[in-house]
Amino acid sequence: MKITRSQLVDKPQRSRRHIVILGAGASAAAFPKGDANGRRLPTMDNLIELLDLGPLLEKAEIKNTRRNFEDIYSELYENDPESPFLIEIEKIVYAYFEDLKLPESPTLYDHLLLSLRPKDVIATFNWDPFLFDAWIRNKERVPVPEIIHLHGNVRVAHCPDHPAYGEHGMYCPECDKVLVPSRLLYPITKKDYVNDNFVKTEWEVLKKMLGQAMTLTIFGYGAPTTDKEAVDIMNIAWNKDNRLIERVEIIDIKNKEILWEQWEPFIIRTYFDREEDFYESRIPNYPRRTCEMLLDATFYGLWVENNPIPRDANFNGLLLWIEPLVKAEQELESKN
Repeated sequence: MKITRSQLVDKPQRSRRHIVILGAGASAAAFPKGDANGRRLPTMDNLIELLDLGPLLEKAEIKNTRRNFEDIYSELYENDPESPFLIEIEKIVYAYFEDLKLPESPTLYDHLLLSLRPKDVIATFNWDPFLFDAWIRNKERVPVPEIIHLHGNVRVAHCPDHPAYGEHGMYCPECDKVLVPSRLLYPITKKDYVNDNFVKTEWEVLKKMLGQAMTLTIFGYGAPTTDKEAVDIMNIAWNKDNRLIERVEIIDIKNKEILWEQWEPFIIRTYFDREEDFYESRIPNYPRRTCEMLLDATFYGLWVENNPIPRDANFNGLLLWIEPLVKAEQELESKN
């Protein structure tokens, strides 16, 4: 028995959520040649060199600048939270990421967004603007998933007093004050998932959505030791002991055995997939039907024909291709 491509497209189900967690590796995979102007995407390991922060750190009397940037930032913060060097570094980092520009043609992030439905969620740890900008240009064309920013983002502003956020220049609907930019940098010992109003709200949403998830994809997120609290929060919300057939998929270039050991607290039984390339993963091969595919294959033991997104199509081609999927979803919702 099998589910054909046309059956998969024409008969969406009221399925549970697909949650995607994005780390720096996802943006690196999506933009290997940099942004629209060829500007490279920094990582914690090369940010000091790429943003030419060495002279500033030398003035701040920081030794061993070849360390991870988060370690150096934490040292500066612990020495003096009001240090002018700290403030200058924050401005330089913010300005660099804010200036990054999304290419005009469809990118991996456009394909990711178009391959999921409004019931699904993409949660990102990344500062860069690429996912947000892709979301902005697609959300009026096709119903797309909600996005959550777990560490702040250069495109996102928020109200310090109320759980409201949006683009820069917008106003809080409760107090009518202009939204302020979300914070990017936190010292390792003070990654504040409780007291920062914006970050707290985003994490509360993610915890709720993880509890309702059918499948979880972790894309390019290495769960560094500096994020232990974040991983613990996700682990509790995922709560694998109360699950039967839910599946975890990791998109990462690391060895599968290493990834298994790293993410074992999230893996139900042996339901674990690992792909090196996003386009080999479940999302672009069963776009907008990932949970249906998982249920048919895992619970009913059916073979499900794939329906890969046309990765070389322009936006007009993508919209034409995705139209039957969206139409079937709208027909399903109209039956409520």
